Amino acid sequence: MSNAIQKSKSGGDAGISAPDPRETRPVAERQAEQFSRLREVLVAAMEGPYYAKAFAGVDPTSIGGPADLEQLPILRKNDLIDIQAARPPFGGIMAEASRSDYLFVSPGPIHEPGFLTADFWRVGRAMRAVGFEPGDIIHNTFSYHLTPGAWILDSGAREIGCSVIPAGNGPIEQQLLAIAQYGANAYCGTPDFLKVLVEAYQKSDRGRIPFTKALVTGGALTSGLRAFFNASGIRALQCYATAELGLIAYETRPTGHMIVDEDIIVEIVDPETGKAMPFGEVGEVVVTTLRSDYPLIRFGTGDLSAFVEEEQVDGRTGAVLRGWLGRSDEAAKVRGMFVRPSQINALTTQIEGLSRARLVIDRSNEKDDIMLFCEFEPDFILGDGAAMQEQLAQAFRDLCHLRTNISIVPPGTVPDDGKVIVDLR
Repeated sequence: MSNAIQKSKSGGDAGISAPDPRETRPVAERQAEQFSRLREVLVAAMEGPYYAKAFAGVDPTSIGGPADLEQLPILRKNDLIDIQAARPPFGGIMAEASRSDYLFVSPGPIHEPGFLTADFWRVGRAMRAVGFEPGDIIHNTFSYHLTPGAWILDSGAREIGCSVIPAGNGPIEQQLLAIAQYGANAYCGTPDFLKVLVEAYQKSDRGRIPFTKALVTGGALTSGLRAFFNASGIRALQCYATAELGLIAYETRPTGHMIVDEDIIVEIVDPETGKAMPFGEVGEVVVTTLRSDYPLIRFGTGDLSAFVEEEQVDGRTGAVLRGWLGRSDEAAKVRGMFVRPSQINALTTQIEGLSRARLVIDRSNEKDDIMLFCEFEPDFILGDGAAMQEQLAQAFRDLCHLRTNISIVPPGTVPDDGKVIVDLR
């Protein structure tokens, strides 16, 4: 049962749920419990082919605290793509795909299992922090196709006792109709799309959208967007989650700072050495999950953040992250989806004559805008430019699950500087 307190209908500071007992325990108690669980996870994980090799010579009983984690190598996303390609589908981290209830494919490609166990991705805690409670009707706008984003939020809603409209990326008018007819009072999705829905609902002469609370992720929750949502009567907080790991951290107040989830261990490390950064300094977010069904141990997200000293007014004692501070690699998140240089480079092997491509990302009117600049070989006969633009756009959609504008430019236009993705946001 949720211990959420009475909700505010105004989108103000009232409506945050009280923390659960695990969130308020002493720091030493949390660390002891987490590393006790980790030692058990390590023993089980090392029975599988990947960790048996990766952790050869490691004594699980020697992992007693954060400093001991440096005995273990970091597994980064690009490495995960490679080991999964060599040993599909999960690279030997989990032996049999048939053990999973869901089998996801994220851009990369990266394969992820999913399970029907209660709140497998642990996002319910972030939902309660916003004020979600049993009986809420949640409009979930993440895609339910192949990628796990929608299911991550869906599992948290199911665990709390909410009803879900599985809107995904359905037509806007259908979504507006569903929101109105069901009286949806809560939203899950990117902050950009929440603004789109709010504006479209108002233009449809239906009045003010019935949402009073929202959990957003997959995009920047800017100060401008926060002000827009507050003016619309919506309390919006953000969480930090990935397809592989589920929930990592979540806001309890609209500060940009996020509490680390109770069921993972987070490190901030030097991306080059894997060594812990001094407290407060920026480094790569490295996460260890504490589950044996699909263990990800020292998983390097490629995201940058830092720990911050911040006393929580509600008694929570977990570590606090400053929020998302960029990437340690060239990958970028656009409209909730990661785009990687390898995907852009793959276009040059799929499209005849394409010699170079560069994706430029910017923001306009609180939304991500992307343009793919494409350069063909000097002697290539382009033919119908409109048809080629559509072919390029479709190939990009197939690879990245995103729509983009296409600009075909003369040979020599795209700089030969090794940059495939340029993020101007």
